[in-house]
Amino acid sequence: MIDQILQFCTSSSGLYWLVVGSDLSIALAYFAIPITMAIVLRDRRDDIPYPWLWTLFVTFIVACGLTHTAHVWSAATSAEYLGIHAGVGLFCAITSVGTAIAFAFILPQIKLLPSPAKQRAELEILVARRTAEKDKLIREINHRVGNQLQVIRSMVSVENRRAENRETLDILGRLTKELDKMAHEHVRRSQADYLEYGIAAIDGSVVPASSSEESRRSKPMPA
Repeated sequence: MIDQILQFCTSSSGLYWLVVGSDLSIALAYFAIPITMAIVLRDRRDDIPYPWLWTLFVTFIVACGLTHTAHVWSAATSAEYLGIHAGVGLFCAITSVGTAIAFAFILPQIKLLPSPAKQRAELEILVARRTAEKDKLIREINHRVGNQLQVIRSMVSVENRRAENRETLDILGRLTKELDKMAHEHVRRSQADYLEYGIAAIDGSVVPASSSEESRRSKPMPA
């Protein structure tokens, strides 16, 4: 079986079909690749740098496919078709040289494009920085709200000691209870929002959530 295959491949007819099959396969591949690239370019034009270079490369691949198509056509018809070969060859030469020159001029700019890994690292650093700033702002807001609640609570306590009317004392007592509830709810919600999560520092270190909670609880809130 192997001997028959080798004999067929080395015969004139075998070499003929080998050449035709190879050229046809290459041509189909050359036409399939630019179709896929053209679809990607159409759908992601805004995300692809230098779309004109992408288009030029698609044209170059199509030109290469046309040269192999011309070879298949000549082999199938047993005719040289020099005019067709000359036209296809000239078109392929122009697109090949143009693509090579374009790559040579644009290569320095391509080298300056950030890699996906670098972009991802920069994005992670930016997100970590913005998250740290947001957490700091939230802590400051919560701290000031807590201080204001304590100030109001102190003012109500002073008025409660000065008041002599029973109705006034009842109103101040209910107000005191509501302020205590608000202060307790404020602390609970502020802790549930962000204190249970660790904060990623810019240099990549992580502050454990338990440490941040314990340090906050250990520091008395100023009045």
